Amino acid sequence: MPAKRYFRYQTYLLAYWAIGYFAAYLVGTFTTGFGDRTWQVILASSAIVSTLAGLQRLVVRQPESPRWLASKGRIIEAINLVHRYVGENYTVHPAPQVEVKKGAWRMLFSKKYRRRTLVGGLFYACQTLPFFGISIFLPILMENMNVTNLLVTQLLYYALMIAGVLVGIVLSNRLPRRYFLIGTFLASAAFLLVLSIWHQAPLALTLILFSLFSLTISAALVMDYAYPNELFDASIRTSGVGMCIAISRIGAVAGTFMLPIISNAWGSQAIFIICGTVLLIGGIICYQWAPETSLRFAKHNRSTINEPSGSRVTSSRYSDSTID
Repeated sequence: MPAKRYFRYQTYLLAYWAIGYFAAYLVGTFTTGFGDRTWQVILASSAIVSTLAGLQRLVVRQPESPRWLASKGRIIEAINLVHRYVGENYTVHPAPQVEVKKGAWRMLFSKKYRRRTLVGGLFYACQTLPFFGISIFLPILMENMNVTNLLVTQLLYYALMIAGVLVGIVLSNRLPRRYFLIGTFLASAAFLLVLSIWHQAPLALTLILFSLFSLTISAALVMDYAYPNELFDASIRTSGVGMCIAISRIGAVAGTFMLPIISNAWGSQAIFIICGTVLLIGGIICYQWAPETSLRFAKHNRSTINEPSGSRVTSSRYSDSTID
């Protein structure tokens, strides 16, 4: 894709993900009438969309990345793909062929890539712990916050989540990546920490603060797919993104299994303190390490990690013609 549009389309993926997440909540909430087998029906329902996705992959052939093909010396295939899907005015400038060695995974923690791998995985983990922990156990938290109408509150939360993703798509494509990450981490941490400290706040104010948190943390999620892709060059991007996601699962596991135990032992205020602290740590990590990867803002930022040289898809006619 043209580089100026690449990040935007990556963020769109989270909008679809949020819709699927909300749909899963609706299925789990409103599937009733099957007695002891209700949980099995809910679990089996995922086979419907999985089958549709599998059939789509079999029928609709996905094109390969032109840049990846060019990096492997398959320049003619790359040019043909660019002409077919982007336009005749575009072409591929070949780069020296990059040989991926068996130690490619170790390269992610070499001096060249170490900081990218760590910041990509840790920011992701610091987001997933509070997001999954609070989202999955929202009914428990709402009861502890003396919220009586749980169904309406949960529907509002998930509606705000989708709205937050849409807001995040707009803001992340207009702000520097680095500042967007830091800002969303610190803002969401502040909302949770205020809730944890002011536990006797009026119910209306509590719901407002919690709504602002759900909007902010959902907006931050749009970086989960797009930002790790920008941290690595084409020769190691797949492995790099995979490692970032693997590190992030630590946060997902901790949020899913630890937070209900903490809630039973110390209540919802302890969950808010822990999640707020994790978000604050994520903001500090991004402040210290996160590079500016936006083509628009990178040249003005000292924290930029320079994009390694590689094949580029360009056109002399258009200013946004670079394709990643």
